[in-house]
Amino acid sequence: MTKINAVIAAAHGEFAKGIYSGIKLVAGPMDNLQIINFLEGDNYDTIDAAFEKAFEELKDYKNILVLTDLMGGTPFNRAVILSNERDDIRVLSGLNFALLYQALISEEEDIDLLCEEVLREGRDSIDYYRVKEKKEISDEDGI
Repeated sequence: MTKINAVIAAAHGEFAKGIYSGIKLVAGPMDNLQIINFLEGDNYDTIDAAFEKAFEELKDYKNILVLTDLMGGTPFNRAVILSNERDDIRVLSGLNFALLYQALISEEEDIDLLCEEVLREGRDSIDYYRVKEKKEISDEDGI
């Protein structure tokens, strides 16, 4: 079976580790995911080595998406620099649960269509709750 899509979640602090704990709770462990936490005291050498290790771990996949927390942040910038000459890697920002989950489960083989699909899912998951109609509740209504 061809391995199609893999993901590297890279973020400041332990955000990547934390979001993966949520993914694991909902969907179980994911073999196509590598996590990179950019911690206080880390430098370019530290994060570059983590990316190189993750790229090596995912070498059997056709596509690799690097999902980062913040465009222009160190994880994003280092991923762009390290993957600049590779056609099989794309770097996205705005890491959220839906974005990561869609990237992990998608079977889209075209990497640019994959990016569009994943970004659409991530954007569509952002909303807020609003009450459409307020209703008076009395003590007699019960629960």
